[in-house]
Amino acid sequence: MTDKKTVITVTLGVFMATTIDFSLARTKHMAWKSKLRNFLNGKGGALDETQATSPKACDLGVWLYGTGLNDYADVFEMKSLERIHARLHATIGDVVRAKNAGDMDKATREFEKVGPISEEIVTLLNTIETKVKQAA
Repeated sequence: MTDKKTVITVTLGVFMATTIDFSLARTKHMAWKSKLRNFLNGKGGALDETQATSPKACDLGVWLYGTGLNDYADVFEMKSLERIHARLHATIGDVVRAKNAGDMDKATREFEKVGPISEEIVTLLNTIETKVKQAA
């Protein structure tokens, strides 16, 4: 189990040799919401639509599709995490496209969906973290 944790840790850019830093994973995930809010408010510059809509491009996606889904296939919540994470990126894409098209009302409505989806992801990360710790 330690080897899997080390791989995940390195993938997430956390330099701890034996433990996965789920806290950092949650923090990086939540930073997306702030980045998106800044984008909507015209404070964060442009967002790359391709990167924003790809569930494989962010740190969580790199981990999921790099080692996470394979290494933790026995953790039931991993498939839910994959599905909900993809939904988050689809919603972020809707926000970016609406903003880029000048439809701020739609962009704001879509942005309001991001919070609840993010909460689902954080809850799943918490559950997965608990299961990984119990299995260690």
